Amino acid sequence: MRAILEKEHKCKITYDTVWKGRQMACDELFGTWKQSFQMLFNWRVEVLQRSPGSIIEIGVKQVDGELYFHRFFCALSPCIEGFLEGCRPYVSIDSTALNGRWNGHMAAATAIDGHNWMYPLAFGFIDGETIDNWTWFMTQLHKAIGHLPVLAICTDACKGLEKAVKDVFPQAEHRECFRHLMQNFIKRFGGDTYSKMYPAARTYRPRVFKYFFNQVVSANPQILEWLENHHKLLWMRSAFNPEIKCDYVTNNLAESFNNWIRDWKDLPIVELADKIREMIMTLFHKRRAISERLHGRILPAVLRQLRARTRGLGHLTVVKAGPFAAEIHDTTSTHNRHVVKSHLHECTCLQWQHTGKPCEHALCLITAQQSIDVRMEDFVHDYYSLERFKNAYKRLIEPLPDKTQWPDVELDFAVNAPLAKRPAGKPRKLRIKGCLEGGKGGMSKKDAKDAANQADKDAELEAQEAAMGKRQLIMGKRKCKGCGELGHGETSYKCKLNGTKKR
Repeated sequence: MRAILEKEHKCKITYDTVWKGRQMACDELFGTWKQSFQMLFNWRVEVLQRSPGSIIEIGVKQVDGELYFHRFFCALSPCIEGFLEGCRPYVSIDSTALNGRWNGHMAAATAIDGHNWMYPLAFGFIDGETIDNWTWFMTQLHKAIGHLPVLAICTDACKGLEKAVKDVFPQAEHRECFRHLMQNFIKRFGGDTYSKMYPAARTYRPRVFKYFFNQVVSANPQILEWLENHHKLLWMRSAFNPEIKCDYVTNNLAESFNNWIRDWKDLPIVELADKIREMIMTLFHKRRAISERLHGRILPAVLRQLRARTRGLGHLTVVKAGPFAAEIHDTTSTHNRHVVKSHLHECTCLQWQHTGKPCEHALCLITAQQSIDVRMEDFVHDYYSLERFKNAYKRLIEPLPDKTQWPDVELDFAVNAPLAKRPAGKPRKLRIKGCLEGGKGGMSKKDAKDAANQADKDAELEAQEAAMGKRQLIMGKRKCKGCGELGHGETSYKCKLNGTKKR
């Protein structure tokens, strides 16, 4: 701003002058700092009048006889009803730090629709990631969605959130983000043997999980004790409930929401809440327009994805036992054999049961049933139906007028700005990078120095092992989905099953 003003007016302006001028402009546009928390009550009444059934709660706390803003929760009624009628019973929860004048956190609960798109369910503002704040947030979420017989909740490694989910949703399947687990894992353990953690987490079959996980534990028995003490939640697909029909092992869904609203995290509280409501309103309108142009029982994008996967199945051989049951032989180096029962939507690889979409073995049998009138959409779960997608977005997020037209709420008390102290200097816009991303990760100078020395030793060891030709990637070599061999992908020219010869 200073550079623009100096260029346009051909003068010199100090940084403090521009900063004070910006603050005056923000006060005229959004109101004063204290008014933003007081206006939140007016915004709540306006939203509840236009969207009855919404869950909007504002928490205050008393300190020395004065009331201060503490926390906030919002779940719009169209989002709640759309989640119950159109989404899978899967909720991803995370928080992101606000970078405005208040150094609080924004918590969010995100679901997933039939297109595997992020579905905003609820959001809120808390002053810190404490057990009390997370318990309050999860209690409000339980008030919104109620008691669901089947539900999966995915979180990161936050212990306060872990306890809150256990207390408020004891019946839910609690999953943990595998990426956060591995970040902590790599800092404590190392070596190529632990690359088996990735295939152990991604496999659907318990026997295959034990095969890879036993290799990890045999390399270092302390790993098992460390996982039981610090990461007791579910991080492996083989332990997921197949009724959820969501096989995500990471919490990227919540990270997508954080990235979606990152440009607005410095707004005053009432403006931020209204901006998120406006973004959800626009999102619902766009996806509602998409659903009106679609036809059929199952979403066309899902069917196109399955039809694309039917190509390159030449390494699979079908040995039929009946019209809807067969053995599928894998002719690659793995030499696996799976049993598929298409009328029951089952395969012994268990991928079909966990995702709700036919696996490659099932697709091989379905495409081989030429004498029977079969349709691909008959083998896809109802969670991917067009009807459910329409139900998720058919309700209107009501538009709101500007704040001058909101109802005046006369409170018996005055709500002051939060007590949280603002740190010295300019507020941060970017998050602090972890030690695995090239940053210090919030460590002290001594810990950072020790970590740097250890990193130098690890780099030297890696160079020695690389020179000996024994170093491997942590994630292991890439496996081709076509021929099953390692070292290339299914679209690579190296794959012997890729493409057809020109005539």
